[in-house]
Amino acid sequence: MAIGVNPAPVSEIGPLVARVLDLSWEDDRLRVVDVINKYRNLLYTSYEEFKLFDNVFHCICVSTFKQNCLPDNSYQGFTLPNDVSSVEVAFSHGAPMTLRSRWRESHTGVGVSSLGRIEVVEMAETFATERDLQEISKIKLFTENDNDNGKKAYIEVIDENDRQRRICFTLIGNGFAVSKIKIKKIVSVSLPPSREGSVLISQADGYELGMYDPWESVPSYRRFKVNTQKCPSSVIVQGPKRFRNVYFDHDIVEVGDRLVVESAAKFFKFTDTTKDQAEIKTGEYHRSKMKEYLTGEIARNRGGSIQDNSPFKGTRITASKSLPGYSR
Repeated sequence: MAIGVNPAPVSEIGPLVARVLDLSWEDDRLRVVDVINKYRNLLYTSYEEFKLFDNVFHCICVSTFKQNCLPDNSYQGFTLPNDVSSVEVAFSHGAPMTLRSRWRESHTGVGVSSLGRIEVVEMAETFATERDLQEISKIKLFTENDNDNGKKAYIEVIDENDRQRRICFTLIGNGFAVSKIKIKKIVSVSLPPSREGSVLISQADGYELGMYDPWESVPSYRRFKVNTQKCPSSVIVQGPKRFRNVYFDHDIVEVGDRLVVESAAKFFKFTDTTKDQAEIKTGEYHRSKMKEYLTGEIARNRGGSIQDNSPFKGTRITASKSLPGYSR
């Protein structure tokens, strides 16, 4: 799915950047692609200013997860997929769900909301797998690509005797590597960064816990609790796209406008490897031109649509330290 403003493939953007940098697209591909990824990273880190790439949608099944020290030792929720950075909005049966921060839960308590509305609360932890182990079990890793055979993966676990241990797996191309011990909980996963294929982690009985793309070396997933007395079976989540590098000709550069790309390339050309103030000043000039062109391109894409104002505009300011709807 191409997400962005006037997107273009690497095969089209590469020669354009190469000309600006006085390089050859064929001979200096690695250097040119590095600048393309730095340009994209600049767009992603300007999220507060431009709000780009925030239209990733997923329909996610609500699952049961474990949480220690609660009466029933479990909660309903969902894990955010690896291509989404955060949740902008979540929907249940077409209606927006109330997003709560961890701060609110720390003041109002942990557990199911007593209200009829559906609330989503981000968990404080991050998780190495998309789903929890259903039982104490051995785990296995399936390696998709034969070229990843022999590479090492390390997993921190809590074993069946409640001891924390580190297990080393030797990946088997197009096959399963199985742990020798039974595991109660997976704490962290560290995969070789030079993989060419995906890795599947599952229980011994085949229940899948997660699928790791080749670019994931230390998987870390955010999880959200769904607080309601009647939990939905699935939710629709919209969020901003997570940054990942591009390389292949068919990979998508999210903003492919020529003037924006050229200005960005000139910014890096003049500022990357110099301390000369005149060159830095020239580079900053091109960066300001990039933002000017980008602002215009975004305006063209929005057309005549009117964005809603802040819901807090005109809200009465109070000196009370209590949040609206909460009493001391």
